[in-house]
Amino acid sequence: MPVKRTEYFNFDTVSVRSGSTTRAESLMDSDDYQRRLDEARGATLHTWGVCGGLRVSATPGQAGLTVQAGTALDAAGRVSVVDPGGFALTDPNLDPGQLLNITPVVVGGDGLLPLGTAGVPEGSYLLTLTWREIVGETRLIRLHAPWLRLVPRAGFGDVGEQVVLAEVTLAADGSVAGLTAGPRRAAGVPVERVELRCAQVSAGPPAAVGQGPAAELRARAGGGADLTVFGADGTARTALSADGATGRVGIGTDSPSAMVEITPRVADVHGLRVSTPAPGSGIELENDDSGPAYSMFPGEDGGWHLRNESTETELLVVSEDGALTVTDDLSVGGALSVTGGLDVTGRTDMAGDLSAAGKVRVATTESVEAALNVGGGGVHSGGGGGGYSFADRASGGFVTVPQQGERWVWYAFGGSARLWSGQDLLSVGKGGQGNALDVNGRMRCRQGAVDPSAGIWFHQQAPGKDRAFVGMENDASVGFWGNTGAGFALVMDTGTGMVSCRGGLTVAGETTFGRHFGRRDGEAVLHLFGSSVKDTGNGMLTLQSGGNVIALSGSEDFVGIGTITPQFKLDVNGDLRVSGSIIKGGGGFMIDHPLDPANKYLSHSFVESPEMATFYAGVVDTDERGEATVALPEYFEALNREFRYQLTPVGGLAQAAVIDEIKDNRFTLRTDRPGVKVSWQVTGVRQDAWAEAHRIANEQDKPENERSFYLHPGEHGQPESAALLAPPEGTHDD
Repeated sequence: MPVKRTEYFNFDTVSVRSGSTTRAESLMDSDDYQRRLDEARGATLHTWGVCGGLRVSATPGQAGLTVQAGTALDAAGRVSVVDPGGFALTDPNLDPGQLLNITPVVVGGDGLLPLGTAGVPEGSYLLTLTWREIVGETRLIRLHAPWLRLVPRAGFGDVGEQVVLAEVTLAADGSVAGLTAGPRRAAGVPVERVELRCAQVSAGPPAAVGQGPAAELRARAGGGADLTVFGADGTARTALSADGATGRVGIGTDSPSAMVEITPRVADVHGLRVSTPAPGSGIELENDDSGPAYSMFPGEDGGWHLRNESTETELLVVSEDGALTVTDDLSVGGALSVTGGLDVTGRTDMAGDLSAAGKVRVATTESVEAALNVGGGGVHSGGGGGGYSFADRASGGFVTVPQQGERWVWYAFGGSARLWSGQDLLSVGKGGQGNALDVNGRMRCRQGAVDPSAGIWFHQQAPGKDRAFVGMENDASVGFWGNTGAGFALVMDTGTGMVSCRGGLTVAGETTFGRHFGRRDGEAVLHLFGSSVKDTGNGMLTLQSGGNVIALSGSEDFVGIGTITPQFKLDVNGDLRVSGSIIKGGGGFMIDHPLDPANKYLSHSFVESPEMATFYAGVVDTDERGEATVALPEYFEALNREFRYQLTPVGGLAQAAVIDEIKDNRFTLRTDRPGVKVSWQVTGVRQDAWAEAHRIANEQDKPENERSFYLHPGEHGQPESAALLAPPEGTHDD
């Protein structure tokens, strides 16, 4: 049945309808319209049940019930209201469809409505509330009078037509023997997402008070729910998740891998804390009620206790200072950590690690300062992990893979002793090609107290003498010393880098100059096969290979290609091809002036556009019908889109228009009379592959590191220090 009501506005006259209306038209259809919308709203936006109040009370052993005022919503979306001073029906034998000749009861001013149970047969009943209206005695008023009655519990269909308030058990004399909630239910809201908001205060400036999201409860697709909380800055964090498919619950994670998984998201914060008001309470673990139960809790002694609850025995106690007490046998199959001293006078076998916070003495009773004191035959380490590990005294901790020398290991492998810290840094072998001493990295030789300088001697077996020395000649030079008469033959000054070959220099092969070559007091030329590098003075450097020249002007920061007299930052004498984009502040052409080429230049600016526009133009004469067809290049439509036209009659006033737009690379125009010369222009926007991939962003926000800097600071009244492209500073490296 459609939902409709009378329309009182006359759309033909654009005014309110005139004339009187009947009571049925004015009132009843409007009442029906609003009622049906309200019922649909209640039935779809809520689930049926008790909305508020409607508390049921009774005195056990006495007859009678009392219902408190309140509201309920049935499955049809109808709201039933029991109001102080309102009306209600309590006769269980009324005809459900009767409207006339019914006398309701009046709810007390205190909001309490008594219901009698005397004479009701013994048994289990449900006290229900049904939405109902009746017509008053004058038949001019319709009363809202909810129907409260006791219906047998057996066979009751709880489908929302009647809202259950309580389950009542009556004795044979009608007295109340029991009162429970039974299938009573509260009205609900069937939503996928519930958002909780709170007040939010901003200190500013400016200071502000508003509200924002504090938490969100959202149903998961496929079952389950997520609780998300929001920080003051709007950051969302998953606080609680329940997986509908597995029943797993996550705190701090939305994908729990255990029945309960806690994932802290903040450093130095525990995932779970159990606070107890008295010692002896903690966490109990049990294996499906079939095995022993174990508990962990803080004791009255301030220690941590592990207890077998099935046998009521203490298994392990750790005191406040870290002392460990084991009440039964101790078998160590893994690691053992001891916070105090450890004395071993006999044999000790352990399958795992031993960690001691105090001193350890092995095979001796001598007390020394060392944390480990071993007497007898020393210490032996063997096997795949054999070696001696020690930490840097500055760091002290154990670093598994050191990067900065935090831990070192002496070990032997492949016939050599090795010192390792992240990698082998020193290897000592029995001799061979570089095997006696192999250092991975730079070494430092220091001058000893009795040595004339720092360095390394080289000793040969055959003569049994030191034959050469590499080291410092004095405090300012380093060199090679020949111990058979050459002395310091090759020496470098450590300040200037000048190298002196005191016995001559022979070069067999190519020579590389790492810094300076040539003259500092005049022109210099370096010839390289068919090319040359030339400095002719005045800050001009030219590079020439065959007939091509590149000139670099140091005084003006100009670069010339094909010219040795560049006049611009980049001056190209010839053609220039660029396969990418050119980004510029402006541009144009400069040629010798056509009217005075010897004395003037002529310059024009480029035409700029925010799009990759193309331009086509021409002149055409219309035929005897006033029409003309313009043929464009065969590539026109493949290259362009977004066509625009401009027509200008030439030689007289005329009207011109494009009658057929561009298709198959041509368009047709028409004038209001034949034989008119028309100047035409067509523009388009490039759509070729390169243009599509390299569109120009007309307006762009500057990156954070370029803000407050300018491409052209002077034009904006800014100092040169605000230039994005800083000018070169300083001179060449001497």
